[in-house]
Amino acid sequence: MRFIHWPKHSSFCLATATLALFVALQSNFAADHLDSPSVQPNGSLDINDVYAFQSPTNPNNAVLVMTVNPLAGVLSGTTFSSAGAYEFNVDNNGDAKADRSFTAYFTAPRRGSQNVLILRKNGSVLVSGKTEQSVNFAGGGKMRCGTFDDPFFFDLAGFNNGFQFTGDDFFEGMNVSAIVLEIPRTELGGVNVGVWARTSIKGQQFDRMGRPAINTALIPSAMKNAFNAGVPSNDPATFGATVEASITSLNGGDAATAAMLTDILLPDVLTVNVTSNAGFLNGRQLANDVIDAELNLLTKGGVTTDGVNANDKPFLTTFPYLATPHVP
Repeated sequence: MRFIHWPKHSSFCLATATLALFVALQSNFAADHLDSPSVQPNGSLDINDVYAFQSPTNPNNAVLVMTVNPLAGVLSGTTFSSAGAYEFNVDNNGDAKADRSFTAYFTAPRRGSQNVLILRKNGSVLVSGKTEQSVNFAGGGKMRCGTFDDPFFFDLAGFNNGFQFTGDDFFEGMNVSAIVLEIPRTELGGVNVGVWARTSIKGQQFDRMGRPAINTALIPSAMKNAFNAGVPSNDPATFGATVEASITSLNGGDAATAAMLTDILLPDVLTVNVTSNAGFLNGRQLANDVIDAELNLLTKGGVTTDGVNANDKPFLTTFPYLATPHVP
């Protein structure tokens, strides 16, 4: 499928972008935005991206970020679901099962904001506050939930045009909703941990994500809903053969390399040493060009860049680190 291009900054832009995003992101490589039919009815619970990295301002802290609401304010809303739950899961013993978790709950919007409560896995309160406000808590922790520039950058049109990249960032000018949590690394229960995000509604898992683009790029359409409903610890057995076949098709038929990469990419957990400031594949920092890294790996060096090397807006150097939102 060839992606429809529209003139930037025209009155035609937003309407075309909305239609194009529905069509293109259902089956193509775009982090995790709209990655399966099951998530499309509710953008507020559709996970776009997950980040985990050592705090650049306090090496004793870790930063966890989850973004939802793709194309917030146009395709999706700009608020969080009051009926859902937003969960950061942390595995600290290597079994791809949650040993620690931090779950955010939101009230219905009132006067332009929502109350937010984040609980640990044991039910104790980590922090509470309101959206669009930074909140400090014990141990040097910080929380902010609200609207930000979408930190993902990628030439989606070039990808859909047979890797004919032009460096045109499809995500330029787009916003998302984000939960940004900076916590003392002691809260994670270990130094080398696995992190993934999960959303749920009425006790049922709605979406999940660890590394970028696993579901969108490596899971076929018929299995995408099942992937989002799955759990990381089952990934190798349930999806290993499928992922290996997908990588083999991308790298020119090198099954041995595909098998090695499958063992790295599954289970779908973002592994990070929180004492290191190295980027992807050590966790994922906001500025990491994950698309270039993954294209290079998956195509065995056949494709090394999409020509988009940075976000359209500079990231902040201090908490909450994401760039400020675009104003309509």
